Amino acid sequence: MALPIDPPIWTGELEGTGGAIGAQADDFVVDEVPLYSPSGAGEHLYLKVRKRERTTRELIRAIADATGVPTSEVGNAGMKDKHAVTTQWLSVPARSVTSPESLVLGDGFEVLEVARHTNKLRTGHLSGNRFRIRIVGVNERAEPAARAILAEIEERWLPNYFGSQRFGFGGDNLDRAIAWASGSGGRGRVPPFERKLFSSVLQSEVFNRYVVARLGEGLALPIPGEVVRLEGSRALFVVEDPEQEASRWRARDIHPTGPLFGPKMKEPRGRAQELERCAVGAVALSPEALAKVARSADGTRRDVLVRPADVDLMVDGPDSLVISFFLPAGSYGTLLVRELTRGPFLGDAR
Repeated sequence: MALPIDPPIWTGELEGTGGAIGAQADDFVVDEVPLYSPSGAGEHLYLKVRKRERTTRELIRAIADATGVPTSEVGNAGMKDKHAVTTQWLSVPARSVTSPESLVLGDGFEVLEVARHTNKLRTGHLSGNRFRIRIVGVNERAEPAARAILAEIEERWLPNYFGSQRFGFGGDNLDRAIAWASGSGGRGRVPPFERKLFSSVLQSEVFNRYVVARLGEGLALPIPGEVVRLEGSRALFVVEDPEQEASRWRARDIHPTGPLFGPKMKEPRGRAQELERCAVGAVALSPEALAKVARSADGTRRDVLVRPADVDLMVDGPDSLVISFFLPAGSYGTLLVRELTRGPFLGDAR
């Protein structure tokens, strides 16, 4: 069985806190930070919903059932964990809701706000997420250990790996995705949702493997042929002369990116291209498999490093800590927790 790579701990030279994320839903709280606020007018109704112990897909189904629209007409900016308390915005055509104030979605869901806007919410229409996570069963030196680790991450940032949630329980989505892409799964027609899921899983595993390899090259300078992103924009370019970019690199005016492979992804050159090809090869993806994925995933670039913001640490009793922080869209809060606890990668999924 193919299993996801186990990324090394970034701050492994420091003492960890031990412990694990608490078992209760309230121990893992996520609040979506939207990319923009509803304007108050338009043909779409935005719903801010709090869910508890429910998946985003279950929430979408509940909204579709309550409003009488197909699930395809329910817009959302991103998926949220199930075993948690989370808030997020979703949208429906305004014509489908005659009385927004009386909208009831069922057990586990609570509508917090309703507002109109001009467009449907789509994947990626969010700035990021605010996390509040309780870590229980920590050791005696947990607070100073955690503060030392967080100071190191403030200085060096955090590898922007995809978390174990992307790979399913026990990581078995990767094996299923490889079987689908290679045509060895023995299944007939695969639903669109699964095709998209399997493509994302394969992109994520290649990205994670690339990040491990890229960090192994060191971060003193860009590597030849690396695709970097300009700070404050989505603009990308290939580094031709690492020394020429040294000052912008050290000032973090440019950021290293890794592959989410697909036909629209900007290609690297040189040493960076070698590392990316090795990452694809390690997942045993043939040209035919890559072409199959390309039909479900356009491809793009993703930052190799991410900087947690608004980090706050609080002691919560004799053997627990509460950490709060913001991460940009697409980054995983469980990976910051793993740096503290040193827990297993596949044990992070909630």
